[in-house]
Amino acid sequence: MRGLSKAGLKACAAAVALATASLGPAASAQMVEGVAAVVNDDIITTYDVRQRGLLLLASNGIEATAENQGRARQQALRDLVDERLQLQEARRYELEVSPETVDRQIADIARANDLTADQFVSQLGSVGIGVATLRRQIEADVAWRRLINGRYGRLVTISDQAIRETQERISSNATRTQYHAAEIFLPAITQADFAEAEAAATRLLQEMQRGAPFPLVARQFSAAASAAAGGDLGWVASGELRPEMQATLDRLQPGQVSTPFRTEDGVYIVALREKREGAAAQRTERVTLRQVTAPSGSASALDRARRRIESCTTLEATMRDVQGAEVIDLGTAAVSELSETVQTQISGLTDGQSSAPAASGESVSMMVVCGRETNTTGVPNRAEIENRLFEQELAMHAQRYLRDLRRDATIITR
Repeated sequence: MRGLSKAGLKACAAAVALATASLGPAASAQMVEGVAAVVNDDIITTYDVRQRGLLLLASNGIEATAENQGRARQQALRDLVDERLQLQEARRYELEVSPETVDRQIADIARANDLTADQFVSQLGSVGIGVATLRRQIEADVAWRRLINGRYGRLVTISDQAIRETQERISSNATRTQYHAAEIFLPAITQADFAEAEAAATRLLQEMQRGAPFPLVARQFSAAASAAAGGDLGWVASGELRPEMQATLDRLQPGQVSTPFRTEDGVYIVALREKREGAAAQRTERVTLRQVTAPSGSASALDRARRRIESCTTLEATMRDVQGAEVIDLGTAAVSELSETVQTQISGLTDGQSSAPAASGESVSMMVVCGRETNTTGVPNRAEIENRLFEQELAMHAQRYLRDLRRDATIITR
């Protein structure tokens, strides 16, 4: 979750006030103490589900109507079941996420919303969301990411042939019409599934028409692998898309979102960000970044360590001497898409160089440049393609792993 919209906060505040006013003490206690699900030996309470549902609505800026609250609770329960399985598996491997790591993640979310951590927590509380709900979500996300990287990261290798074939395919498509698209996918198999998915997609579209951001809705509700990137598919060429999506995008203008449409395996909503002809590929400067964060008490050690950085391949090893340091892979992005603050921090830096550590609250951080490239063809460079293929492989391993955990678990829902 990246942040809470003001509209979402107000909507959730109204919903919480209405629910509180309409419930007596006995009913309130029953909601808090009820059991929503049991995952192996872990209990998920109705309070947990209600809290996560409010967080889903607030983070997506979705109006907290009774219907939306009901659907949010359904999604919240599915998310909480998966998180319990992820945390159980992480603990089996003795993977623990420190409170300080969670604190830094919350501080990052707050900064993205131009707030301090205390202000952000206060805003959560103002709409009835306890910060413990957010902390548990962050803990599960970090633990699962570390588990997947540790279990499969070394097993995933991207061959030179795969990279060359991907570059050649993209290059051959460079003369075709290209779309910068995003997707939301709701899977379906039976006719009943399709009816439910279409109804759900219609509700999501209505919320986006009221102002809910497409990336946040996709991140929380889409079942596609692109959900982690807010549904973003990047630039795709005509001919690479499934026919139904191709036909839909051809009818859209940049900035428009489609109505829900069926495919053989589910229901989609797509958004067209930009559209260009193949010859219109632009010259862009792209940079690959990593961020290093540490507690403020480690500022001096972090500054000494940065002088020993030779490249990003040895970055994590270099940071081992800095107590509490965490390396975050920010991926690759166009310089023009970065905030002015980040652009200033990395200005003039070359591969392997870092910005000076900057303090923010109780933490200190710096940016490390892992690579720069000017792209004039519209074809991603080798590092970008390798990273994209690596993330796709890792995501497939993660999906299969979680599927197996669900299959082997004892899950009882009430």
